[in-house]
Amino acid sequence: MRFLITLFSLTILCTSLQAQEVSFEAATDARELVENEYVEVTFTLKNAQGSNFQPPNFKGFNVLSGPSRSNRMTIINGQRSQEMGYGYTIQPKQKGTYKIGPASIKVGGKTMKTKPISIKVVKAKTVAKGASNGEEVFVRVNVDTTDVYLGQQIMVDYKLFTSVDVENYDIIDETEYPGFFAHDVRRFNASTLREVVDGVQYVTKVLKRVALFPQQTGLLKIDPMSIRIGVVVGKRKRSSFFFNNQVRHVNVRTNEVAINVRNLPTPQPDNFSGAVGDYSIAFNLGRNKITTDDAVSIKLAIRGDGDIKRLQPPSIIIPAEFELYEPKVLEEESTERGGLLSGYKQIEYLMIPKKPGRYQLAPSFSYFNPDSAKYITLKPNVFDVTVSQGSGASTVAKTTPKNLIPKDIRYIKTATSFSKKSTPFATSNLFYGLTLLPFLFLAGAFVFKRQQEKNGNIDLSILKSNKAQQVAKKRLLIAEQHLTANKSRAFYDEISKSLLGYVGDKLNIPLSELSKDNVREKLASLKVTPSYIEDVTAIIKTTEMALFAGMDNVAAMQGVYDKSVGVLSSIEEELAG
Repeated sequence: MRFLITLFSLTILCTSLQAQEVSFEAATDARELVENEYVEVTFTLKNAQGSNFQPPNFKGFNVLSGPSRSNRMTIINGQRSQEMGYGYTIQPKQKGTYKIGPASIKVGGKTMKTKPISIKVVKAKTVAKGASNGEEVFVRVNVDTTDVYLGQQIMVDYKLFTSVDVENYDIIDETEYPGFFAHDVRRFNASTLREVVDGVQYVTKVLKRVALFPQQTGLLKIDPMSIRIGVVVGKRKRSSFFFNNQVRHVNVRTNEVAINVRNLPTPQPDNFSGAVGDYSIAFNLGRNKITTDDAVSIKLAIRGDGDIKRLQPPSIIIPAEFELYEPKVLEEESTERGGLLSGYKQIEYLMIPKKPGRYQLAPSFSYFNPDSAKYITLKPNVFDVTVSQGSGASTVAKTTPKNLIPKDIRYIKTATSFSKKSTPFATSNLFYGLTLLPFLFLAGAFVFKRQQEKNGNIDLSILKSNKAQQVAKKRLLIAEQHLTANKSRAFYDEISKSLLGYVGDKLNIPLSELSKDNVREKLASLKVTPSYIEDVTAIIKTTEMALFAGMDNVAAMQGVYDKSVGVLSSIEEELAG
C-alpha cells in the first residue's frame, strides 16, 4: 500500500512538472574579473528530473571546487517547481577572454545543453592605502535607455558598488523625478553580483528600482540621490546579540542622468489613445443576435508594458446604424513581472442598433511601439451581429442601454376617483395603500440601489472609502500571520499595502500612484493630525528599508505591527468623529 501511495505521488509530481516549462541554464556571479579572482558557475535544470550530467571543459581555469549538488522544490499557489543544480568555483589562469562551453544533461531520453558563457579577465588596478571612500563604495544610477519617446517606460536602477563589507544603508534625500510619473518597483532581482570598474573588483547589488514614464518632451534630468551607507570597520563578526559589528557611515551621492524625450511621430492613427510600449488585446462580444430594443456590449482587454493609467479608452468605428455610448473602464491594475511594470485595463463599449439588419463590427486598437518606432494597429476580431425588429414599446429603451434601466421600479397609479358613498377612510383601500407606500418606496429604493451597484452606477469611490477600514484590518490580520511565521519580507509588504491601501481607498487613489511623499499630502487633505501623518510616513519608510535590505528582526516587526494598528485606529476614529 505504501508503495502504491509513493508511486501515485511521484506520478502526480511528474505530471505537474511536465506541465511547466523545462529549462537547463548556466549562470555566473561575474562576467568580468580581475586577475587572481574566482568565479562561481552554476548549471540549473528546472522542472524536470535529469541524469548523466556532463560539465564543460573549463579550459583556461583552475577548478577550485565542485561539483556541489543542490535540489530544491517550491509550491506557490498550488504550482510545483523543482530545480537541480551543479555548482563549481573556478579561477582564471591569466588575463584574457575565456569561454565556458555548454554543459549537458539527459532528460526523458533527450540531451539538453546550456548556452556558452564568456568571461573577461582584466589586470587588477593597484589601489593605494588610504583610498577615498568614493573608491571603496559608491552608488551609480543605471538606466536602460536615455533616448525615449513620450510615455515610454524607462527602468532606473540604483546599484551599489562596494569593495568593503556593507552593514546597511539609508536613503537620505530622494529625487522627485520632475517631468516623470514614477512607480517604485519592489519585486526585482536583488542578488549580489561582481563587476570590474577601472580595474577594481566590486560586489554589486541593486538597492532600488524605479519605473519612469516621461510626461513631457525635451531634456529631463534624474536628480542625484543622497544615500548613507554603513561600512563595517575591520573584519565582519558573527552576527548575534553578543557580537556586534563596528560600523562607520559614509554619505554618497548618485550621478545625475539626462533623458532626452521625443514627441510621438505624426500622423497618428484615428483610434490612437496614448498607448506607448508593447501591447496585446482581446475583444469579446456579449451577444451576436439582438433586437432593436437591446444593447450590444463589446469588452476590450488590454495588456502591455506602458503607462496603463495614461491610456485612454480608444475610439472604435461602428456602423452608422448603431448609437454608441461613452466607454466605461471596468478594471485597471498595474503589476510587476520579471522586475518590469506592466498593466491591464478592461473597457466596455455599449451600443444600440437603430434598425434591423445584419452588420459587421470590426473594432481595432492602435499603439506606438518604441522599438520599431511605428504605430501598430491590431484587428483581432470581426463580429457578425444580427439585429431583428423589437417591440418598440419602451421609449426609454431607445435612449438608454437596456441593462442600465432599473427593472424593479413600477409606476404608481395617480388617478383616483372618490365618491360620497365610500367606505370609512381608516378601512379604505386608499388608507392601506398610503400606509404601505413608504415601505414600497424603501423596498424600491433598496432594489434600485442594488441594481445601480450591479451596473456600476454607484460612485465606487464612496464604497471604497467606507470599506477602507475593513480592508486595512484584513491586511493587518494577514501581516500578523506573517509575523507569527517570522516571514519578514511578506510581513513588511503587507504592512505597506495596508497603510497605502487605506489612504488610497479613502481618497479613491490607485495604489500605484501612492508613495510616502504624497501620502503625507493626501492625509493632510483629510485634516489628519500631523503626528499621525508622521507615524504613517515613518512606518512606510521602515517597510521600504526592510523590503530592500531584508530586515528580519522579530522584535522590530512586532513594534512596526503595533504602531501600524495604533495609528490606523487613531486616524479612523478621528475621521469618523
